[in-house]
Amino acid sequence: MADQKFRHQALSDLKQLITMLDNNEAPDQLILLSMNHMIKLTGSRYAVLLHSDSNNNIRALWQESEHFPATEGPPPYLIDNRVKKWLLPALRRNAPLIANHQSHMKMIFDDPDACSFFHRLLLIPLTSTTGERKGLLAIADKATDYATRHITSLEPYLAFVMNLLLFEPLPDYEETAPLSPDDSDKGNKKDITSPSDKEGEDEHFYCSNHARLITDIDGYIMMTNQAAASLLALPSENLIGQAVTRLIPQIKLNLHPGNIPDNYHEKYQELKAFTRNGKEIPVRVTCESRLNESDLSFCITVQDISQELESVTQRQERIIRIQHQQRSTLEVARLSTLGTESFENLAHQICHITARTMNAPRVGIWLTEDDSPLFRNYCQTESHNVPYSECQPLVLTQKSPFVRQLEQIRVMALTNLTEPHQQPDFLSRDYFKRHKINTLMCAAIVKESHLMGFLVIEDFDRLQWYDDQYNFAREVANYLHILILNEHRQRIQDALVIQEQQFRLLFYDSPMAMMAVDKDSFKFVAVNHAATEEFGYSQKEMLGSSIYDLIPIECVMGVHSMILSQGDNQEYSLLETRMKKHSGDIVDVEVHTHSIELAGKPSSLLVVHDITEKKRMEQSLRQTQKMEAVGQLVGGIAHDLNNITNIIRGHAELLELKLSDQEKIAKHIKAINKASDRTTSLTRKLMQFSRQQQINSQTYDTAEIIGDLIELITKSLTSNIEVVLNLAPDSWPVIIDKGDFEDVIINLAINARDAMDGKGTLTISAQNFSLVPGDPLLVRGREAGDYLKISVRDTGPGIPSDIIDRIFDPFFTTKEKGKGTGLGLSMVYGFVKRSNGFMEVESRNNQGSCFHLWLPRSSQKVSQENDESSDTPDIHLNKSLPALVVDDEEDIRSSLSETLEHMGFEVSQADSADAAIQLLQSRKRSFSLIVSDIVMPGSQNGVWLAQWVKQHYPDTRIILASGYAENIQVADARKASCELLKKPFSRLELVRTLSRWSWT
Repeated sequence: MADQKFRHQALSDLKQLITMLDNNEAPDQLILLSMNHMIKLTGSRYAVLLHSDSNNNIRALWQESEHFPATEGPPPYLIDNRVKKWLLPALRRNAPLIANHQSHMKMIFDDPDACSFFHRLLLIPLTSTTGERKGLLAIADKATDYATRHITSLEPYLAFVMNLLLFEPLPDYEETAPLSPDDSDKGNKKDITSPSDKEGEDEHFYCSNHARLITDIDGYIMMTNQAAASLLALPSENLIGQAVTRLIPQIKLNLHPGNIPDNYHEKYQELKAFTRNGKEIPVRVTCESRLNESDLSFCITVQDISQELESVTQRQERIIRIQHQQRSTLEVARLSTLGTESFENLAHQICHITARTMNAPRVGIWLTEDDSPLFRNYCQTESHNVPYSECQPLVLTQKSPFVRQLEQIRVMALTNLTEPHQQPDFLSRDYFKRHKINTLMCAAIVKESHLMGFLVIEDFDRLQWYDDQYNFAREVANYLHILILNEHRQRIQDALVIQEQQFRLLFYDSPMAMMAVDKDSFKFVAVNHAATEEFGYSQKEMLGSSIYDLIPIECVMGVHSMILSQGDNQEYSLLETRMKKHSGDIVDVEVHTHSIELAGKPSSLLVVHDITEKKRMEQSLRQTQKMEAVGQLVGGIAHDLNNITNIIRGHAELLELKLSDQEKIAKHIKAINKASDRTTSLTRKLMQFSRQQQINSQTYDTAEIIGDLIELITKSLTSNIEVVLNLAPDSWPVIIDKGDFEDVIINLAINARDAMDGKGTLTISAQNFSLVPGDPLLVRGREAGDYLKISVRDTGPGIPSDIIDRIFDPFFTTKEKGKGTGLGLSMVYGFVKRSNGFMEVESRNNQGSCFHLWLPRSSQKVSQENDESSDTPDIHLNKSLPALVVDDEEDIRSSLSETLEHMGFEVSQADSADAAIQLLQSRKRSFSLIVSDIVMPGSQNGVWLAQWVKQHYPDTRIILASGYAENIQVADARKASCELLKKPFSRLELVRTLSRWSWT
């Protein structure tokens, strides 16, 4: 966000500067103003701009922040000759430099004074798109560190200053002193030097743009400047001490100064100099002898004259180059107007010609897609390699600086692209890294003043392009424009053919059954391969018939109306109907119809999708949802049956207590109790079917339960079935309903017996498993953790694959009528779900089936069951204790209250949890016992009541009773130290529960 704010500020300032430029403001003032903006934007103290004027002299412009005290007279930074010496070598930089620490300064400057002078420094070289160095901007003394984002935020100012330096040569300004010592000899320039002539000579030596050496009388180098180090490709410290003849072998040192008044003698020599890597450079050498006291030394000036010597050769090369370009231009023009070859081949040939003419290794063409901002590399050639194209597209809008500049100047060159900061934004850095591009030239392909593409010429080590090469690239781009226009015209001519080919491809090769029907005759005029495969006809048979041959008589009117109803107001319609195959099978289909025109006649396109399987799945889903609804209904009915049974049993037991001495009446009471037991068994089966949670689940060791059942299981099977137990000795405990688990094991054993037809092996195993995240079994919301896997395996024929997905559906059975209800496996599945586990079925043809019950491991200890067959002493209290009965059924409250009163309790009643809370808060004495139903009307249930009582009356004993506990967290009830009873419960079960507490 901060970078965007800086950029907006820079663009706003730039608009003001451009307005001032239109008003003929002096260029130097505009540059100073830009420098002032750059100081403010970066929070720096001062800025210095070094640049070359029209006479190729180095000049400087200085600007200081207004937040610091102004200095009197010329800035001391320009007076100090050492600062000039420090900054001038940086003019040769090609990349920006950020120095925020003294260690960075030591890497830049050899002089320790320079390292202590600068605190933080930002150096930005000013280089044109053609690689021409125009100056250096130095920004210094920022309070915090400089960063690359500061360089990015300065880009608009840098571009503006660069344009001023390129197109507006600055006049000589008296107030700006030259930093180059060469200017000191000019009479119209002000030379700012110190009074010492010696210091002036040192400045002349070190700050010169020419390579200069000072040797002793034997020709060994004693001093050198930075220009000499750059020319000879050797650091200054390596040059000192070497013989000058080793670098310039044929140099002649003048040992006789002569009788010249100023005691020096010059002689020009045109020789060959050699760099560190052996490169030969033609140079002009000036040797000046000096006599200082009794020591004789030589001051040698070395000038590179490569350009002067090569000027004639370059002129000849230019003539040859232009002739070659003219021939290539004619060839490009011929190809651009050639209409017999494809656009791709012509574009590749033009790229090859351009690469050969420009002696460039890579040439490519980027074109926009239908006048959009998306540009793609349409074709690209590389010397001695096959053509290829870049896959990564470019997004270039009309506001892009690259697009605006290219539309204006038409041809643009970019150099030094191996440096990351020099790489343009319109190509990715990965592009330059992969292809090692150092320079490239872009020529615009313009249509109606807008960029529609550009020609790109790339090179690896070229530093500069010739003017005639710019003209050639512009001509090639113009002819590419003509080629593109010709290709567009050809594309329009081929559009109808392409559309027809696309239609045939989409129609005949579509995986959907598609048929075109004539609206007048209702006959098929076109059918695809998928339609013939779907309905079993050949294409010839279908084209010779009508749509009515595929429609059953009862569905004809619907299809007829759908086709005729399509017009201008209804181009698309959807109909679900039935169609007939060649085999006579009737299938459910979904028909999508569109109005089209074929061969000038109105027609309808029918897209047919077979939805027979989809409708079967929908029907199965509806059946499942219906069974879920039945389960909910059964659960509600079971709740009411439990309450009614509890009322019957409670009052029957009260009669038994009062009339136990009358045998005739006891006979009738016994019949009532027997009927209530049958009702209890019935409701228990209903609860298993509805898959509702049971409240009497406890922690058990399944190995013990299975061991106790093995005798019963063996008796239930035939003598030809072998029973094998494979139970882990340390099997983990699980929370289950013991009775339901026993029913599940016996049910699976009986199913295995029937599957094996009374002969085979039944294996029951229990093993511990830990499922970690990512296990294939952990799907559909299953959680990772420890599980006990109980497996029941048979050696029967296996479950057929077409019914294995339905075996858990209620009432689904493969047994004969009267031999199975279809509820067995459904109840098994319900038990596993109630126990928070999951099931897996494994079945192979003729290899048997295996049912795996995955039950989560319990962290609680195994419950210790009391022997219910032993006599339980009756409860008789020594003193009357208060008790509270909470139930929404009045008859249950009355029978239970009377039972507790018979034991000696003083009983109160409440019909809801809210009423119980009010009664508790109104009493001064707490209840010793509370017996409450779980599911009751009102805002709260019995579990919440138990938790509230335990919080306020921790000594109160609580019994919760219910036969239907959907959405009730039984674990929360157990945490509240409550005893649980499953309705309908008998007086004996109540007494056993009360006997677990001490009432003395």
